[in-house]
Amino acid sequence: MKKRLIGLAMLAVGATAALAASTVPGGTITASGTPISGITAQAEAYASPDAAAEAGRHTAIRKCMAAAGYDYLPAPDFHTVDFNDNIGFKRLDVATAKASGYASLQPSGPGEPAEGSTEAALFADPAFVAALSGARPEDDMVLHNGTGMGTSGQGCRGEAAKTIYGSMENYILATGVAMNSLNSAAGAAMSDSGFQKAIDSWKDCMSSSPYANFRSPADAVGAGVEAGGLNEFKIAVTDATCREQVGFHGQLDALLDKYLTTRMQQLEPEITKVTEIRKQAASRAAELAAG
Repeated sequence: MKKRLIGLAMLAVGATAALAASTVPGGTITASGTPISGITAQAEAYASPDAAAEAGRHTAIRKCMAAAGYDYLPAPDFHTVDFNDNIGFKRLDVATAKASGYASLQPSGPGEPAEGSTEAALFADPAFVAALSGARPEDDMVLHNGTGMGTSGQGCRGEAAKTIYGSMENYILATGVAMNSLNSAAGAAMSDSGFQKAIDSWKDCMSSSPYANFRSPADAVGAGVEAGGLNEFKIAVTDATCREQVGFHGQLDALLDKYLTTRMQQLEPEITKVTEIRKQAASRAAELAAG
């Protein structure tokens, strides 16, 4: 089975969002005959790492690195899952479009350290990297059964994950595995006829605007970002207005509800376990902060 590294790459440059693009096998997900309205929001909360636990993990990394002689605090890399985004259409409303165009739809989070920065100098130091990630992290891979997903338990990153989550296995399950375990349902929703119907309703609204040639909101976003300036705002506001008029994101949420109901019910034992792991991790994070 092909192994996928999670966690430490995520910790390094905030690549949490990249995890959402991969999938954990879930079999064929069928639409529920009795979908639970609003379960998409619950699923997004489950797929998103616990903020308190992750803040504690960062604090643990800082304390560990300080003991190794380095003043280093990881940049925030908390990622909130949006299943509308996962199926191609990150949420946008008129107020946001008027205020910032498409800025809110662009990738965010830490990237490579800026050239010449203190952080860049740290990452250029092999001793710093070894303290943070271990000298040979590939020699200490921890895999989650059945998924091929795993990470290294070496260095301060590994120690911090174990300190907060209790074990590397718990960390992997409560972050990367949980984040990816619902993507099969999102993929199934994209094959539902309702997916194209939502897009078509948006297109019908846009047909009376100067942007009638756009095939989907993704076209509008691409054109707006490329245009920039005032034109970006004009496109974004027109796009968002049509999204609101036809209830575009509401349609997608209702569609996702059908498949996420099925998948969340399949995952009930795992969800119970992850919920308890996160509860204990948040408690350890609070103790660490108080200490």
